[in-house]
Amino acid sequence: MCQAGPCHILGLDASATNNGLSTTMNADEAVARGAALQSAILSPRFKVLPYEIVEAQPFPVNISWDGDESEPATEGDEATDSVVMFDRNSSFNVVRRVTLRRSGEFVVTAAYDESAGKYNYPESQSKDIVEFKIKAPEANNNKIRVNIKQDISGCILLSSAQMVEEIVEEEKPDDETKDGEAPKDGDEAKKEEEKPAEKKKKIKKTNLDFTENRAMSWTKAEMDAAFEREVAMTNVDRVVRETANLRNDLESYVYYMRDKIVSESQLAPFATEDEKNKFTSLLETTENWLYEEGYDATKSVYAEKLLALKLCGNPIEFREQQSKTRPNALIVLQRTVEKYQSWNNTAAADEQYAHISEEEFTKCRENCDTVASWMYDMMDKQGSLVANQDPVVTTDEINAKSNELTKTISPIMHKPKPKPKPEEKKEEEKPADEKSTEGEKAESMETEETPSAGGEKVEPMDTA
Repeated sequence: MCQAGPCHILGLDASATNNGLSTTMNADEAVARGAALQSAILSPRFKVLPYEIVEAQPFPVNISWDGDESEPATEGDEATDSVVMFDRNSSFNVVRRVTLRRSGEFVVTAAYDESAGKYNYPESQSKDIVEFKIKAPEANNNKIRVNIKQDISGCILLSSAQMVEEIVEEEKPDDETKDGEAPKDGDEAKKEEEKPAEKKKKIKKTNLDFTENRAMSWTKAEMDAAFEREVAMTNVDRVVRETANLRNDLESYVYYMRDKIVSESQLAPFATEDEKNKFTSLLETTENWLYEEGYDATKSVYAEKLLALKLCGNPIEFREQQSKTRPNALIVLQRTVEKYQSWNNTAAADEQYAHISEEEFTKCRENCDTVASWMYDMMDKQGSLVANQDPVVTTDEINAKSNELTKTISPIMHKPKPKPKPEEKKEEEKPADEKSTEGEKAESMETEETPSAGGEKVEPMDTA
């Protein structure tokens, strides 16, 4: 039988047989084992012996109320002001009722019974659980039903508080004659009238308002203090987690670099003999320290050890990385220079680029020549070095030169042509009257006869 509730918090006996709580599993392991067991129960391939898990109340819970006027609860016949409503080992998720005679506001209190001390309840802890203040009408002999619930988690709650009233209603006899029945004569009708009216009782239930005050409710100061403790514990967990991660990083780096530094296909060609000997010795010393007195070191110590290793290993790794990426970067830069030089040589005679000025062509040519000169100079210097020496030029510097050249020449190369100017308007046409006058003049000049010397007209010659 599994005891849930306060015994889990207080670390007390877990069952009526005084079996202590298991301390060999943490929460994750308990959940994993329970999930595996439940999977076996549901699987048709496994046979699991039947068992039952029952959550029960570890301590008896007493319900008490103030005042002297009361109606005995269902558990006893004599009037009392308290009753043990939930016995020890009673099952969870149950509702019990106590009926009282009250008027006005009264208090119902739930607390662990005095007999809880026999079941190892700590004497220093308060036995109060919760206090309910119920507001009843100001009248005599109100019958109040108080329903106390212990939910599935073992918490004591007030399910409801109801005022119960009995209402008497009189039923009048039916004077109307039903269909198919003969009307009653005078004597029978008189007898029916003399019969007393039947009384019917109805029960009216009215829910009452109530408030609760839990003894374990915390004030704001207590909640703030608990929050600070939680933050402190979270920080401790974070430091432990980060320390473990740093230890794993240090161990992984030692294993990773220990094999690479002696391999001719990896880091060995890029380190001098002194560097290899120093780095190998440092890796071995760190590995021995890590598995001896360094296993329980602090986070800062692991960080210092890892930094010391990287100060030796990073320059070697940098040379290897540059040797792989630098040739491709030089090829890209060389192709960029050749592309712009070729364009600069052919664009000057191309009408498509006639809008580009000579100064701009000169600027492009000078930039190409400068970058080309720098590139070939770096290639010569780098070619004279061995693999275990630091490079004179890095991949980032080469890429920066390529980008700089592109940003300078590409805007000139793709410079848009200027828009053509609009054509001048033709001369405005003269008015129609002037055109007709000029036409008449031209016609008259063509038909005018030439006078002879003697003033006589000259007849045209007949050529027929």
